[in-house]
Amino acid sequence: MSGGRVRNYKPGDKIGERHTVLATVDKKPGRHPIYIVWDHAGWCAVACKFFRSQAKAEREAAMLSELGHPNVVRLFGMGEHANIFIEFVEGPTLARLLDRQPDGRLSVANALRLTIHIGAALEFMHRKGVLYLDLSASNVIVAPTGRPVLVDFGAARRTNEERPPNVIGTDPYIAPEECEQQQVVTPAADIFGLGVLLFELLTGELPFPEGSRKKPFPQTGCEPESARDYRPTLPKTLDVLILSCLARDPKARPSMPQLLTGLHEFIRTGPRMWPAGFQPESANPSAPLG
Repeated sequence: MSGGRVRNYKPGDKIGERHTVLATVDKKPGRHPIYIVWDHAGWCAVACKFFRSQAKAEREAAMLSELGHPNVVRLFGMGEHANIFIEFVEGPTLARLLDRQPDGRLSVANALRLTIHIGAALEFMHRKGVLYLDLSASNVIVAPTGRPVLVDFGAARRTNEERPPNVIGTDPYIAPEECEQQQVVTPAADIFGLGVLLFELLTGELPFPEGSRKKPFPQTGCEPESARDYRPTLPKTLDVLILSCLARDPKARPSMPQLLTGLHEFIRTGPRMWPAGFQPESANPSAPLG
């Protein structure tokens, strides 16, 4: 299948000679269908993602093949029907995880741990010349081990690629420069998205006044709110770091290494969040993240 209408599969259907459909993960209007399938050769469950064209499938597969990182969904191979086979990460999205919390937010320790893992994955991608550009609580799945995994690379593009005519991403995580259709979009756009996500994990809210979230940030003229307005016990140093990520000017935002170092320093010197003497491996930006 080179493009056009994507076939609907049901449990028990075969996809090629090697895979059998177990269940549907995601088949929403406007979204690429994703199925859980059994890999008879690998003897394990994997995810199968379909695209509207073979070219789009090949593009995402080529990108994922270069991004071997514990916090990036793994590519297992290409299919023959404008589809790819990727890691099946069993667990909730961050959005569902937040919904399950009584107060709609995570502990400071868990929010920082997840953010550092995600930031490390983004920093790795940036060094490979790839921008993610679609960070959201719905595009991160948390495995049973607590490992966050970035999924859905449909909006990702290489730094030397021309930008698409339309803004691709998830409101309100889209950086101002993306909304303004500036010619140059840099890794700072992912810094903005990560700042929005960290704000959301800590407060259960989004950093813009009610009524402005559905409109591009620069067109509303609104400024991000302080996370301390929703969670007064948050240290001011952490609040300042989040606000720096949400700066309207991309050049005013920290780089990803600077942000990771800032979070690591906050964990090291800030209020105790773990038992005395315990330093989580994920608090060290230079340590391998699993």
